[in-house]
Amino acid sequence: MPTTTVRGRIPGRPGLWEVTLDAGAVSSLACVDAGYAEERCAWITPGLFDLQVNGIRGVDFADPGVTVAQLAEADGLLRAKGVSRYLATIVTRDAAAIEAILARFAEARQQDAVPGAAGIHVEGPYISPEDGYRGVHQRRFVRDPDPAELERFQRTAGGFIRLVTIAPERPGAVDFIRAAVAMGIRVAMGHTAATAAETVLAADAGLTLCTHIFNGCAQLVDRHANVLYAQLAEDRLWGCFIADGHHVPMPALRVGLRAKGWQRSILVSDVSRFSGLPDGTYEMERREVEKRGGGVFVKASPLLSGAARTLDEDVAILAREHEPGIERCLLMAATHPAAALGDPGWADLAAGRRGPLVVFSWDGRDLAPRHLAG
Repeated sequence: MPTTTVRGRIPGRPGLWEVTLDAGAVSSLACVDAGYAEERCAWITPGLFDLQVNGIRGVDFADPGVTVAQLAEADGLLRAKGVSRYLATIVTRDAAAIEAILARFAEARQQDAVPGAAGIHVEGPYISPEDGYRGVHQRRFVRDPDPAELERFQRTAGGFIRLVTIAPERPGAVDFIRAAVAMGIRVAMGHTAATAAETVLAADAGLTLCTHIFNGCAQLVDRHANVLYAQLAEDRLWGCFIADGHHVPMPALRVGLRAKGWQRSILVSDVSRFSGLPDGTYEMERREVEKRGGGVFVKASPLLSGAARTLDEDVAILAREHEPGIERCLLMAATHPAAALGDPGWADLAAGRRGPLVVFSWDGRDLAPRHLAG
């Protein structure tokens, strides 16, 4: 592997940096211009880290029939977009289906077929059964949190479950959160109608993230006492936001980021199997959906069925805004997800580092990845 040198900015560090790679490792890293502050330039990163990936280009991570070859294909497509790490997300299913998918991922890991996968995110089935809050998750599979079931899932996955999303208002949620944390699994709240008091109790028990603030929520809520304020006001929780231009209108997204604080905010994609497919009508979760204009819309409904844009596209959409800008967007899409999973060092660039290295060029509108390592 030839020696490669690149110059650019590093998110979270001032100045212009020069990074040299030799044999796939960072052999040197130095600031060559401490006063450099241009935003439209090359940005040197470990790549993006997406905590919510449902699939891509026809591959559905929640399909019990998914194959190792399909998982490998999806992994390559994501990494080509600069998403060098991701959590494969399994939405609400019956226990047998979830275990079949977990076993397939365990097989893929044994074959080193999914090097970009950092773990699995089980989004449900322990969520609200109510319309609106449930989103497109199938009600017939929704159930109360079950620590014994989660432990069985984790054994099947070979310890690969890193995150589980629940509704804290469900019976047994507090005990479930404590049990999950004891297993080394992070817990998030989502598809929930939890009150502020229930949110505090969940955070006390060890819940640390909000899966997708403003989404998985009823269309109409109390103007004061609602799940949105409950999540935004609890400072112990990381807030995840889908910035694809469809899930959250930009004014609401700006308000959410200001309320949570960008330092405690994470960008996620919620990208689905429709990403990369032609616009048109498809079936998803027993509903007819339409992919158009970069979104996936449930027909005759206000619901969305996942997303069509990958995380690099979301970063570009939000970074076009004066606030928060490209640097903070890259931090929210790489450094913060790693920190939220307990691995803050993953995003650090230092001499001797091995692993993915992605240089994004940013022209004020488009974000283009160039892979140097990993």
